[in-house]
Amino acid sequence: MLTLRGIITLIVLVILFALAVVWISKQGGWKGEGCGGNCASCHSRCENPDHGKKH
Repeated sequence: MLTLRGIITLIVLVILFALAVVWISKQGGWKGEGCGGNCASCHSRCENPDHGKKH
């Protein structure tokens, strides 16, 4: 059985993890291919999959 302190610690860690995921996705994602809040850039990438690839 978890103590109250353990439950609060777990909740804080979950919140921090969720905030980190949101921040990373707004910064371009793990591979640098995220929208960063700009949906138009995502749509243009889907319509032109070869456009913008860096090889």
